[in-house]
Amino acid sequence: MKWYSSLSKLLLEETFEREERFAELRGQLKNQILDLYKALLKYIIKSICAHNQNPAVGILRNICKLDDWTGSLEDVNKSEDCVKAAACDYGVRQTNSYLGLLVSMHVSEAQNEIMHKLCVTDMAAEIKSLQERKDHLLADSYKWILDNRDYKDFTDWSYSNTKRLLWIKGDPGKGKTMLLIGIVDELTAQLETHFDNAHLSYFFCKGTDDRLNTATAILRGLIWMLLRHQRSLIRHLDMFKDLGSTLFDACTSFYSLENIFKSMLKDEALERTYLVIDALDECKREEPGLPQLLKLISQISEDNHKVKWLVSSRNETEIEAVLEESTTRMRLSLELNAKSVGSAVKAYIEYKMRELKKRYQKAYAARENPKISEKLQRVLDNVAEEVRVKAEGTFLWVALVFKQIEGCGADKVLKRVQDMPQGLDSIYGQMMLQVDKLDDAADCKRVLLTMVNTYRPIHLLELLTLAELPELAIHRDIIRHCGLLSITDDDIIYFVHQSAKDYLIKDTDSDILSKIFPHGQAEGHRIIFSRSLEAMSDTLQRDVYILQDPGVSITEVKAPDPDPLFSIRYACIYWIDHLCKIPNGHDRVGLCDNGTTDVFLRKHFLHWLEALSLLECISDGVLAIAKLIHLLTVSHYLMWIIWKY
Repeated sequence: MKWYSSLSKLLLEETFEREERFAELRGQLKNQILDLYKALLKYIIKSICAHNQNPAVGILRNICKLDDWTGSLEDVNKSEDCVKAAACDYGVRQTNSYLGLLVSMHVSEAQNEIMHKLCVTDMAAEIKSLQERKDHLLADSYKWILDNRDYKDFTDWSYSNTKRLLWIKGDPGKGKTMLLIGIVDELTAQLETHFDNAHLSYFFCKGTDDRLNTATAILRGLIWMLLRHQRSLIRHLDMFKDLGSTLFDACTSFYSLENIFKSMLKDEALERTYLVIDALDECKREEPGLPQLLKLISQISEDNHKVKWLVSSRNETEIEAVLEESTTRMRLSLELNAKSVGSAVKAYIEYKMRELKKRYQKAYAARENPKISEKLQRVLDNVAEEVRVKAEGTFLWVALVFKQIEGCGADKVLKRVQDMPQGLDSIYGQMMLQVDKLDDAADCKRVLLTMVNTYRPIHLLELLTLAELPELAIHRDIIRHCGLLSITDDDIIYFVHQSAKDYLIKDTDSDILSKIFPHGQAEGHRIIFSRSLEAMSDTLQRDVYILQDPGVSITEVKAPDPDPLFSIRYACIYWIDHLCKIPNGHDRVGLCDNGTTDVFLRKHFLHWLEALSLLECISDGVLAIAKLIHLLTVSHYLMWIIWKY
């Protein structure tokens, strides 16, 4: 529709109207465009009808060739050729760019493959999952920023367009992620009613998930979302035809994607665009990593007036050093907006107190006694005041407190809150001390040791494999007792916040953490590796899905129920990564001739490759093998040095 609208405007410009000698050619071109429009519309309607009809009818019609898809597509191509010829005669050179857009609308199978391989995750679904793990997004927790002067200047495209980079920064737990979710929701609602104003592409980085914490993943996510808005830009990915999957998987892929991204943003067909990145501080530093990404953001914000960047991070000097150099940058500090943030935290506390009150009213519903109601209200008022005083404008601290008092009776809740220390690290330390006193402390410690070393959030069944929990234990209770973890309704386990994982790894010499990880936090890599090898050895076999057809396409494969690979999915993809992370003592895990690793590879190497293909993770397997070869090469060289000297 945009293509035809643009071309119509071009045809009706006054400069052409004055040229009477072009009138006939212009009329022919208009007719050709109408014919092409009819052919395209007919093809689209026919496709929609075919998609929604009874599958059996569709198969029958295809067998009898009643729909003549080839002929319909040929009609479109013929009409398009006529438009090209008429446009050429008419002398409208600009039409070539519009025709390029039209051609790109015919999304080929190769382009679909590019989109599939480019996709890291559906970020809209990730945001929904974030909100499910946290509390429901409260309007009062982010509405304040919509009236903030810096934010208004940033979103005002007419403001001489020099405010093209807004950096929101704040300490852990200040609500940066929920703030950006609110902004994304607001921008999305605005753009839905003004779709011609701008595009929106966003990425929420997660330090606890290796799929979502690299500069390459962030670029892939932003590009993928841009292509969903404007598919014609996919032509900038034509280099994929030559590079194949290495465009996305190789260590140099960031630089290839960087060039593609810049080219897309400079495309004349691209309208104004918002680019949003949350939690820059959680992006990995290893090159290409955060430094290269920051440089790219700063450069684009300086050079491209069609693009506005909204980014958030903790107060880190590395990020500030780069972003401060940008002349288009604006900085919004949550600490300097303490009054607004404090009001938002207060609204959050009131929301949590309403929930707590409903729970207690339900518990005491059988006692219709005015004195009980009065005492209960007094307790609730004291709890609310205690939380407000200690919160210090930190959403996460409030959330952790209410998590700690779940199931606590009204007679003990005030004392429990009064015993809560201020500050995130202090409350994390208290939670770990409580873990050490539990009856299932050993199970909780194994779970924490496993989770702090995994490369992504894992499913409960994967955790049972890696942490070797008792089969008859109530596993959800173990997760809940860990304090720093949460579990979704579909059994995916996450850290409650990046700062929770940071706490477990940044000060391993503390007395508290030495009780949780008596053999050190890195010992988890050896345990995960050993359990992975054991689980894969027990499960992997030839034709594990019993397909009985070695040539079947992966698109036709349907996993059996129950899926034998489900619980070992993580193990299949990451076992070599954990092997490489074991600090010393590789002989303990059989990294030698006739050792457990050697035996596994001799017996199950092809079975492992088959499993990776069924999981659609062959590229991960290729990278893992390269890591294993490097590890063995280094180990062999070190052994030679030791033997020689």
